Amino acid sequence: MSNIKTAQDYSVGELMAVAIARQMKGHDGDWAAVGAYSQLPAAGIKLARILYAPNLWWLAGGGGAINSSSKLQTSTSDHRVIRGAEYVMDMEDIVDIEMWRHNRGNEQIVAVIGGIQIDKRGSSNMVCVGDYAAPKVRGVGTVGLCFGVSFGVLYFFTMHHNRKIFVDEVDFISSPGHTADRAKYVQSLCMPPKRVFSPLGVFDFAPESGFMRIHSLHPGVTVADVQAATGFEVGVPATVAETEAPTAQELAVLRQIVDPDGLLKELRITR
Repeated sequence: MSNIKTAQDYSVGELMAVAIARQMKGHDGDWAAVGAYSQLPAAGIKLARILYAPNLWWLAGGGGAINSSSKLQTSTSDHRVIRGAEYVMDMEDIVDIEMWRHNRGNEQIVAVIGGIQIDKRGSSNMVCVGDYAAPKVRGVGTVGLCFGVSFGVLYFFTMHHNRKIFVDEVDFISSPGHTADRAKYVQSLCMPPKRVFSPLGVFDFAPESGFMRIHSLHPGVTVADVQAATGFEVGVPATVAETEAPTAQELAVLRQIVDPDGLLKELRITR
């Protein structure tokens, strides 16, 4: 959208990674998992471990690497992620880790994942657009989202914000959101989605209705921009906050240690 002003000293991808990193401040000591093509959350978690949450454990779901300190790669399945890991697990162990939280202490399993559709109640879809028997678009499948019923805390990220992704109701529920049926499938210890990180802003869900609402808008983005790019009416708080820009320290660590190759700047992020 031409009316959106983007700051010149950092990219939208860097802003989103920093926003995710700041969210991880509250998860020091928890486990966090990301999928295969998850550069944004991987960068955010790496940044958080350096600046905000040194005791945060993270799992590169694509390749099974634990606490990888390698520079950001295009995929967590890249063999170079394994080189910087403290430990590497096979798929069976990954499943055990993601389901393990009910046999452990107070730490939580945190997931930062995407979806080809996300609806107003935070249900996500990774399977298909259209009828399941004859889909218009076929996704990669539920993959790690089948563990969405055991994740303690669930966050979403998306590199695009448009009406095809943010829909009134998903065509296939891979992970249930703030719905009445959630209790049928999900244990009470597992919270519904907490935040959505998009190129336009950060969103949460109203506790009364469970509907998605604005938490903060990225610099240059307006409420009208969000409503025009969303397939349902987004809740608007009385005071709309602006997402805080990255600090010099955050950008320095991000660019010099986490992402020296500048992959975040090259991501195909659209508004």
